[in-house]
Amino acid sequence: MASPGAAFSAALAAEDFPWVESEEEMGMAPDKYREVFDLARSGTQAFRERRFDEAISLYSKAQSLRPGDPIILSNRSLAFCRISQLLRERSASDSEYQPLNGLDPTTHAELALKDAEKIVSINSNSARPYLLKAYALILLERYREAREALLAGLQVDPLSHVLQTCLSDLERNTNIAAGARRARLDRTDDFECTLCFKLLYEPVTTPCGHSFCRSCLHQSMDHGNKCPMCRTVLFIGPRTYPISVTLSNIIQRNFPEEYAERRSEHETMTYAGVDLMPLFVMDVVLPCQKMALNIFEPRYRLMVRRIMEGNHRMGMVAIDSATGTVADCGCEVEILECEPLPDGRFYLELIEMANGASELAKAYIRRARETVRTARRTRHLDLESMPGPQDPEKFSFWLVNLISLRPSDKLDLLRLRDTRERISSSIRLLSDAEQGCRVHL
Repeated sequence: MASPGAAFSAALAAEDFPWVESEEEMGMAPDKYREVFDLARSGTQAFRERRFDEAISLYSKAQSLRPGDPIILSNRSLAFCRISQLLRERSASDSEYQPLNGLDPTTHAELALKDAEKIVSINSNSARPYLLKAYALILLERYREAREALLAGLQVDPLSHVLQTCLSDLERNTNIAAGARRARLDRTDDFECTLCFKLLYEPVTTPCGHSFCRSCLHQSMDHGNKCPMCRTVLFIGPRTYPISVTLSNIIQRNFPEEYAERRSEHETMTYAGVDLMPLFVMDVVLPCQKMALNIFEPRYRLMVRRIMEGNHRMGMVAIDSATGTVADCGCEVEILECEPLPDGRFYLELIEMANGASELAKAYIRRARETVRTARRTRHLDLESMPGPQDPEKFSFWLVNLISLRPSDKLDLLRLRDTRERISSSIRLLSDAEQGCRVHL
């Protein structure tokens, strides 16, 4: 499916700032007008050469000298939109090998919307301000408001072919036309999932009387079969509970527009019934490992925003040094803390989600305890936190995390499917690390 913003990008171009002869038309001193003209002309030239950051800087300087000029504002709004769209469409490989440092796509789109709304208030008799406003709203994924902006523009210029084309493109790509003709019904919290705070989708009602989206309940019960609300023990898994057909029908009949949005949202995160997960290409993370990250690349900051609106989870993979491509295995991590920093970056604390266990490996654990006790001569280890024999797989990764390893070595251990083999390798590495002082201090 084509991006809903593609039609706007093709229809909108930077306008030339006009030169006028009379001081009355200039509305300011001629030398000052000349300065504004030169800045605006340089900004438009930079825009046409796709140097959008430079164009925004030049337009901002011109705007400070001539506040409220609709041409300067519209060109700056369009430049913000173009940067936002470019960052959204930037490939993962570009972000990995040529990381950027700057505002994320959402912030650029918000600045574009602010300029567009100013132009609408100044010059509401032209179709261009409404196009710019709709473009910015689409980049913010506020499609219904974008449609309303286009309809408002058509009231001003009913014969505008550009507005009609963009409206048709938006409706075709977002499928909101039918729902927009009906009034949106108010609803109570009874129809809202208490985990994602959205309209219930595939609602499941637990024996203790609480209703959740089935996918939300499944994610919340990864650490134990308990109701997320009252902590009542649930003796079967979330996938076993049937969808409440009656509640689902009530929701579909009374809130068709919002339900369609929730279904579309769910479908975008699944493919052929398989849940999709956003991937962060950076480093090898092992089960039981915690780490902190500073996120500065714009496309990853946008990804973190969306992850924090969902289940707080993503996949972390590394580049395999042997092939130069994304590694064939990685780990699912959960964001425990997300702190926005003043310069726009995010500070994250992650923990790997370790699931499952293999057969008992008591003999290996006894040997590992002896190795760990030897290692205590060089550092203090918290043996109380060491997993017991009931979860040897988790123990094997706990053991690995005691050692400072190269990413390639971590990847080799992560690829191992046999827990016994991983424990044996870890014991050998830990013994070697004792002599080479590679144990974490």
